Formats: sequence, C-alpha cells, structure tokens
Amino acid sequence: MRIGEIATQADVNMQTIRFYEREGLLRKPGRTQGGYRSYDRQDLDRIRFIRACQGLGFTLREIRQLIRLHRVTVSSHQGASMQPAMVKAILAIAEERIESIEEKIAALTLMRSEMSAVIRSLSSSARCPARPTDADDASPPSPRSNQD
Repeated sequence: MRIGEIATQADVNMQTIRFYEREGLLRKPGRTQGGYRSYDRQDLDRIRFIRACQGLGFTLREIRQLIRLHRVTVSSHQGASMQPAMVKAILAIAEERIESIEEKIAALTLMRSEMSAVIRSLSSSARCPARPTDADDASPPSPRSNQD
C-alpha cells in the first residue's frame, strides 16, 4: 500500500504516518522502484494499535513501551530465548502499564459517578431548564422589548 491508501484505511492523515515513523512507532517502510513508500498489513495494524492506545489516553512514550513489550513477547513465542534481565524489564513495564490502566479506570469511574450525580441533581431540580413546569405550559414566552 502507498501512504495515501494506508492513511485512508487507518483513518489518519499522511502526516500522522510520517510522524509515527519519525518517532520510531512505525518502521521505516520499504520503497517501490518509483520511490514511493510501501506499507503492508502489519503497518496498518500497528497504526490502528497506536490510535487505540492514544484513544485510551496512553502517551507516545507509553505506546513505545507497549510496542517493545509486544515485540519481545512475540519473538519469545517464536522460539527465541529471553535473558533474565530482559524478562525483568518486560515485567516491570507490564506492571507499570497495569498500574496506569488501573489509575485510568479509577479516574473514569469517579468521573462517571460525578457526572451521574450532576445529571440526577439537575433532573430532579424544580428549576431544571430541560423540564417544563406548569407555568411554562400556561403562558407563552413574552417578547423582549427593544427599548434603547
């Protein structure tokens, strides 16, 4: 795929893809004989993964760590052995990510609770502008006078 095609499929613009390449989140693509960038399905999956992580509030640094973690675990499943120091580093990153996820879940849960309380408060209020009162039904709104 060329950059325009992958950008359309990933629902991002071409500058985003170039940015991901510069930041090391996306591999430098091969080039066609005509000099165009050439991407494959893995690149599309990576871009979608990055966007999903950003949507969840992860920073680029955190996304980079997740990508490294994924790369190492995939290679270990393919038969490559990991050194103990590498395993320790991966576990530390994974535990840090879980802690970050838990913090985000707690913050979102609190936010949901607070928003629900606001909705309940406003909905039950006699002065709720979204809820018509008997007085609203009885008389039409009075026109404003234009006296200057």
